[in-house]
Amino acid sequence: MDAFSSPDPSGLPTCRPFVGRSFVVRVDESAGASPTFAADVVFMRRVGIRPVLVHEAAARLVAQRLIGNINRIGGDAVGLDGAAAGMLMLARGDDGAAELRGVNTALLCLLLERGYIPVLASEGAGVSGARMPVDADEAARALAGAIGAIRLLFGSHPGGVPSDGSGIIPELTSSEALALARGGSLSNDLAHRLTAAALGVRAGVQAAQILDLSPAHAAVVELLTAQHLGTQVVSSVLLG
Repeated sequence: MDAFSSPDPSGLPTCRPFVGRSFVVRVDESAGASPTFAADVVFMRRVGIRPVLVHEAAARLVAQRLIGNINRIGGDAVGLDGAAAGMLMLARGDDGAAELRGVNTALLCLLLERGYIPVLASEGAGVSGARMPVDADEAARALAGAIGAIRLLFGSHPGGVPSDGSGIIPELTSSEALALARGGSLSNDLAHRLTAAALGVRAGVQAAQILDLSPAHAAVVELLTAQHLGTQVVSSVLLG
């Protein structure tokens, strides 16, 4: 347990590509219910990886629990929303729903540089200053692209994208993911999340994962090992 609470990055070769880089997690209730998710986040912060957690604006209790758990074990979690410093700039669409029109990452990058763990509610503000909730999957995707995150994780119970037989599809290209999301075979929520994952990858995120965050150390296993607990979405272009 000492190695987990006081990790040595030099002895953890799988961490090295991630050190100094950010990853964004779209958390859901499964993350809040996990006995180890907060510890995973603090562990990754201690080895030099920079987590950003994004939650639905209405999920205040989940966020408060996560912030409390992270801070209790020595992390420095900070709760805020996208209206702070104009982080998420919104406009009202034709259907009356908030649409994300821009991202200002200055405050977010400052917090990450200083070692804090931002826990962000998906609420922004329009040009009038009026606050509006915005879709959390979209907010996570946009933030990940804007800060050049190396990974984008979407908490989704019971896990990734189901295969035609049994089990979970381990990997899709962004093109395959978009085609599957539009095909009508998935639930609306999963199709929406899969689309956000694919668009995040196309915006420059190296890979996006859809997984159940409730199992013990799911985030560490998914991020730092070759094992996929859910479905990974990668670029359609393979770089040599």
